[in-house]
Amino acid sequence: ERTISRKKKVSDLYAELKKEGKEWKEEVDARSEAEFRIKKLYLYYMQMGRCMYTGKPIDLELLLKDNTAYDIDHIYPRHFITDNNIDNNLVLVDKKKNSRKSDTYPIDQSIQENMSGLWKSLMKKGFLSKEKYYRLTRKTKFTEEEKAAFISRQLVETRQGTKAITQII
Repeated sequence: ERTISRKKKVSDLYAELKKEGKEWKEEVDARSEAEFRIKKLYLYYMQMGRCMYTGKPIDLELLLKDNTAYDIDHIYPRHFITDNNIDNNLVLVDKKKNSRKSDTYPIDQSIQENMSGLWKSLMKKGFLSKEKYYRLTRKTKFTEEEKAAFISRQLVETRQGTKAITQII
C-alpha cells in the first residue's frame, strides 16, 4: 500500500490554509521530493518554521547548512524507549534549549505553558498529530507499568531482530 509522500502531505496542509499558507506552499512546492527525506527539513515545515520549545523562528539556511544550531529531540527520551517516529515523537528544537532539557519527561512545565498555544494551533491545522500533542502536553511521569511495557517491547524487538539475523546467516 502506497502512502502519501512527505512533500505532498506538507503541500496539502499549506494549501488548506489558503492565504495564510500561500507563500509556504510555494516554498514547499519549489523543493524536491528528495529534500523532504531530510528529517530536519520535514519537521521545519510541519512546525511552520518554529522551534517547538521556544516558539522562535528557525533560520532555514542555518538549519540546512550547519548542524550546531538545532536538534531533533525525542519527546519520549531514548533511554525509556527507542521511538524514532517522526510524526509522533520527534521535534525540531533550538540546540541550547534542548541541552538544558536533558532526558527529562514530562517536558518542563514552563515550556508547556509557553508553547501550548502554538502546539494546539499546529494540531488544529493538521501539522501536529494528536499523539505528538499528547506527548508534548502530558504532565505526569511514566508509571512503573509504562516503564515495564517499554522494556517488554524492547525485548520483543531485540528477539525479533536476533531471529531475523539468525535466519539470514
